[in-house]
Amino acid sequence: MVITVMSQNVKHGAHLDGRWSGLAGVIRAVAPDFLLLQECRRWAEGNMAQWAAAESDLGMRLLVARSRTGNHTVVGWRPRPGWRWLGMEHNLHTLTSGYAALRIDVGLPVPLSVVSTHLTCYSAAQAAQEAQVVIARAHVPNGLGILGGDMNHCPVGDDEPDWERVKPYNRSSRCLPRESDDEPWRANTIVGQTFRTGGMTDVAAHLADSWADPSLRAHTGVHGLVRVDQIHVTAALVPSITDYQRVDPRGFSDHWGVVA
Repeated sequence: MVITVMSQNVKHGAHLDGRWSGLAGVIRAVAPDFLLLQECRRWAEGNMAQWAAAESDLGMRLLVARSRTGNHTVVGWRPRPGWRWLGMEHNLHTLTSGYAALRIDVGLPVPLSVVSTHLTCYSAAQAAQEAQVVIARAHVPNGLGILGGDMNHCPVGDDEPDWERVKPYNRSSRCLPRESDDEPWRANTIVGQTFRTGGMTDVAAHLADSWADPSLRAHTGVHGLVRVDQIHVTAALVPSITDYQRVDPRGFSDHWGVVA
């Protein structure tokens, strides 16, 4: 069995300024079995028309987890014979922008957990605390989990971007403090270290190192120049990792999609 997972930040709802149909076409071309979306603004308000439209456009079941910021997260799956939805967990208040955790029986000995999340962009220290929450959600109930989304901070091992090209407010949250103006900016990798400490494996980094292909570490944030969009798996799934790629959003989002 091959399972394809895609994560995509849709940028402020996508449907609010007419970008959704184009972005849906990008996603359909990938045809993921699991889809992790972030910044799904106004997908769960009013008559929830965009939620229903997205399910129809993608041919997938989508579960929207509300966020107190309004930037809802979504986890979706493409029904397969024998697959059985077991439940969903989310928490409106634990994370700044929330998370959606799907529990599903895909025919393995234990249920699979699939988590979509969006960590805060304003503080690496706070994002590391939020990461601790979703790491636990990926391991519940049996340690078989996939976690993806917009992590908003620097992974371990990636090259330093040209920080002078990055907006000051992004440097303030993604860099370590400098003792002098002559000192170069350095990434704060506390979020990536937290994922590693929590037994998660960064799929792109794992394959980049295994295949000696540093291009797999290319940035996904169009403006921030950092590989903020990531997919991690628990230890039980590491032997099954087979591929990773970025997906060009063709101008329909300010984030590249990532697929594992």
